[in-house]
Amino acid sequence: MVGVGHRSGRRTAAHGYYRGHSVHAAPGVHEYAVQLVRAALPGGGRVLEVGAGCGALALRLRDAGLDVVPTDLDPPHDWIHRLDLDAPEWTEQTRGPFDMVVCVETLEHVENPRQVLRSIRSLLRPGDRLLVSTPNVTHPHSRLKMFLRGAPFIFGPRHYHEPGHITILPDWMLTEHVRQAGFGSIEVTRGGDTFYTGATRLAYRAEMAALALIGLRRRAQHGDGICTFVTATAV
Repeated sequence: MVGVGHRSGRRTAAHGYYRGHSVHAAPGVHEYAVQLVRAALPGGGRVLEVGAGCGALALRLRDAGLDVVPTDLDPPHDWIHRLDLDAPEWTEQTRGPFDMVVCVETLEHVENPRQVLRSIRSLLRPGDRLLVSTPNVTHPHSRLKMFLRGAPFIFGPRHYHEPGHITILPDWMLTEHVRQAGFGSIEVTRGGDTFYTGATRLAYRAEMAALALIGLRRRAQHGDGICTFVTATAV
């Protein structure tokens, strides 16, 4: 998944492309993010994207009629502004004002997500919007991974350095971080799919069916719900 705060500069393998730009987020995550942004800004607006990665989501948002300023720790293109969320230096282009800040699959990469959310809030006026997402560690598949190997899905020693998943944020904690940063009207949804294919995908479906029998059912508004999305309003 796309990262902004890790120091290696590496990303996960691409799982697809949009207008020639590689997509590193889980399948369906970008599509669902665009859906949520359009619902929050039905008349359009100016959006700051933090953790833009290779720019695929920024292009999707622009194609949806939004004015997007993309940023990333290691920008691969000159139209993406450099921004280190762990030590932000806001420029004329990234300071705003913005109608919304989009932070998709990024907080798991930063060292201090509470400070990041406070920094984001400082850019927004009361009534402006926020969208953040992070891997859903309460998903049944993630819970099973935690039980079996002590780390949720796409976390653990193999993911610590590459792609730099260093911060685990369960739903309740992410929601409270957002609230404490100065946001209200908080809504939690879940979207996105795993990147499993072939036999692994079949095994995953069988696993989900078995977990459902013991009461661990996925709750998703889009896809498999592999990622948690939080939308909120600055107060």
